[in-house]
Amino acid sequence: MGSVDLRGRTYPQSVSLRVDRDTLPANDVEYSLGGSWKRFVATIGVSDDSPTGGSLTFELNGDNRILYMQQLSKGDPRELRFAVAGMQTLKLKVKFTRGEYYDNYSHGVWGDARLEK
Repeated sequence: MGSVDLRGRTYPQSVSLRVDRDTLPANDVEYSLGGSWKRFVATIGVSDDSPTGGSLTFELNGDNRILYMQQLSKGDPRELRFAVAGMQTLKLKVKFTRGEYYDNYSHGVWGDARLEK
C-alpha cells in the first residue's frame, strides 16, 4: 500500500503489484472479507513510473471466481466498482501480458482501493 501515480493523478492509498515478463508473470494479493462488505472500489492501471510499451491484465476474483478481467496499457486507467456482498475472499491479480524491448517490468496499480459497507 502506498502512493502511486496513474496518468498524472496521485492515488495515496494504492495496492501496487510488480510483474515482469521473465521471472514473475503474475502477482496477486488476497483479502479475507468475512462477508461483511458491500462494494469494492478502485482505479486500475499501469503506474506512470513503469516503462512504456507493455500491457497488463487486471483480474478481480471473488470467492475464487472471476468478477472482472481487463488488459490495459500505460496511460489508460479504468475505474472499478463491484458488489462484493456476502463474499468471503477477494483477490486482486495482475498478469504481464506483453512487452517490447525494455526493462521487462511494470507495476499494476489498484489506485485508492477500498471496501465500502
